[in-house]
Amino acid sequence: MNVSDIQLVLADAGYYKGAIDGTAGPKTYSAVVAVEKLHARSYRKPPDKWSRRRRLIGAAQAVLHAGGFEPGPIDGYVGHNTSEALIAWRSKKAGVSSSVPTVQLKGARTHANQALYPRQSDMHTFYGAAGGPQCTAGEVALPFPMLLAWNKQQVIRRFFCHEKLARPFRDIFRHAVKHYGQADIGRLNLNIYGGCFNHRKKRGGNTLSTHAYGAALDLNPAKNQLRWGADRAQFAHPDYEPFWNIVMAHGGTPAGYAWGADWMHFQFARL
Repeated sequence: MNVSDIQLVLADAGYYKGAIDGTAGPKTYSAVVAVEKLHARSYRKPPDKWSRRRRLIGAAQAVLHAGGFEPGPIDGYVGHNTSEALIAWRSKKAGVSSSVPTVQLKGARTHANQALYPRQSDMHTFYGAAGGPQCTAGEVALPFPMLLAWNKQQVIRRFFCHEKLARPFRDIFRHAVKHYGQADIGRLNLNIYGGCFNHRKKRGGNTLSTHAYGAALDLNPAKNQLRWGADRAQFAHPDYEPFWNIVMAHGGTPAGYAWGADWMHFQFARL
């Protein structure tokens, strides 16, 4: 997300009246201040002590959030949710869809234990209402520290998921570190945390994401982007096959194996 992107978002919402020139001058920051005042309750923390760059990003996040584009927490950091929110906003302005097809690949790799968990269409029956307290009642204490994908100064030692999934999530990472060792976990970027629970719709779609149930996890989104196939995604490399086999043995469905994209993502739901 560059300054021109931010200016476009702010201008479209009526906050910015200047040229889309990629220069964060007085008019741009006046628009940022106006957004901060109007959307103060949406911010995760007051932005007054943030850097100028973070305040720019936070203002764009706040406007995207108000427009229903679901950029994730309004924290002034560009993660994959903020990037996808910008794609959705641009696509809507262009009158095109931003959806990502999730069609089961022919001959997709599977494991019998995936049948322990529902199909996506049956998640409400199995997991209860999306966004309910049960969706974050499971606590996963990690056997190694992770780094937050969009702010690597922040260390993640635990995360929260659906109450039915704390054990399989814990076991996946326990077995992963046993297989690889902590040094290779870091070398392979399996320690870059991209988020679990997020009460939102699927990107470009109208149905709820598996994240809305606390039933999915993203890892290292920058190198395994939503729209990338196996030709570009880091986690499509053979080095990661043992990890995906561990995920599937515990009932998880890797998106990369199931529909050939979004290699950051695995979920406890079949297509």
